Amino acid sequence: MNSFYLLFFILTFPLLAGEYKARVEPLEKVTISAQYGGIIVKLDQHDELKTVDKTVLVIDHALESQKLANDRAKEKLLSEQIRIKARQYARIKNLKGQSAFTKERYQNELLGLKIQRTDLRNQIATLEDMIAKKEITLHGRYLKKLYVRQGAYVAPGMKLMDVEDLSGSRLVLFLSAEDRAGLEHKKILIDGKADHGYVIDKAAKTTDDTYISSYRVELVRKGTAPFGKLVTVTIKE
Repeated sequence: MNSFYLLFFILTFPLLAGEYKARVEPLEKVTISAQYGGIIVKLDQHDELKTVDKTVLVIDHALESQKLANDRAKEKLLSEQIRIKARQYARIKNLKGQSAFTKERYQNELLGLKIQRTDLRNQIATLEDMIAKKEITLHGRYLKKLYVRQGAYVAPGMKLMDVEDLSGSRLVLFLSAEDRAGLEHKKILIDGKADHGYVIDKAAKTTDDTYISSYRVELVRKGTAPFGKLVTVTIKE
């Protein structure tokens, strides 16, 4: 049996009744992909394998930023036009000397300007969202792996980086039906210790799609941990 299948066997099935092996994993692991395409204009390869708190990657958004600035300026002018037109309409809408046609014309012009502003604001929101998603900022996260380099072109959906949260740890177990039943009221020992600090974060009520006779259970704990270490988890009545 090769090492891969041996590890698969160890991590999936209990060694003894109520006893399981689990690997200490980061609290969260995420793969970040590009949502918009473009050239990477900022990326420091030295950030890889470090915990960072900054903007680590920027995809070129010069054209979008220029259009955003122009649209914001247009929105200000349009708002001023609306203010003036609204004041004009307010002056004539109750005047008996003005025809209904004139009043309706002013009202329609005002409504037309407001529709233009709504459309423009939607364009501005779209550009702001695009620019924000072209900049990847990490806050106290561990940059595990970079898939790209500065100057490369990325397409939407392309992997950019793997990121981990090392502020805590997670243990993933696949319990038998017997051990899953009433788990909340049972003792959970880790390497024989009851004061390990782990708590149940998730506990499936139905069997796993892959390990069809087992129930996925996840334990979490805040604080530093020996990531990658194999621990023995024991479920006791």
